[in-house]
Amino acid sequence: MLDHIIILVASLTDFEKDFTGRHGVELTKGGAHPHLGTANLLADLGNGAYLEVLGPNPAVVPPTGLGEMLAQRTAPQVASFALQTRHMDAVKTSAEAGGLEFLGPSAGSRRTSDGQLLQWHGAYIRGHRFGDFVPFFIDWGETRHPSETSVSGLELVEFTVMHPDADALAKVYQAIAADIQVVSGDEPGFKLRIRTPRGEFSLESYPDEPLFSAVPP
Repeated sequence: MLDHIIILVASLTDFEKDFTGRHGVELTKGGAHPHLGTANLLADLGNGAYLEVLGPNPAVVPPTGLGEMLAQRTAPQVASFALQTRHMDAVKTSAEAGGLEFLGPSAGSRRTSDGQLLQWHGAYIRGHRFGDFVPFFIDWGETRHPSETSVSGLELVEFTVMHPDADALAKVYQAIAADIQVVSGDEPGFKLRIRTPRGEFSLESYPDEPLFSAVPP
């Protein structure tokens, strides 16, 4: 099942102010990723999924690492997404049966804004040519899922992946049991629509290079 959708922004402070003003929902401050120089904002999207807005850590000046790269962005962009699983072994078996490579699982963690430790295991799928249009997997174990601790009031209406070779990408999704809509498009991209208390938030993005699939789990 869908775990979360990642939006990249140049400034978490600016995005939060604009989103709250336009849509009437104050996003939850997630926490920081010290080794990346980033932090995030979160919101429940319903059905066990959540939105992660990732940007430079406002407490790190000047920005460093990935945060420095994100600070140069000109507009918010959907960049990647994750699927949730409690059965990494089954994902590995399915992926390898489909001719794909399974990397992981590897442990990850971060502190929330109130100091609580979140822990998870993540895994990536390689052996394809679709970069971040193929999701990574996450198992939250005994950690309370972020959708349960993030602000409510938003509802995911549409999340669609667009690609010129949609049929081949759909076969990769089938191999890893990813129930994600993929349609043919002139360019690889994501289409996101979210219902808010003040209308709809929509974002259509065409990432020019992979970011998450280029980083080992």
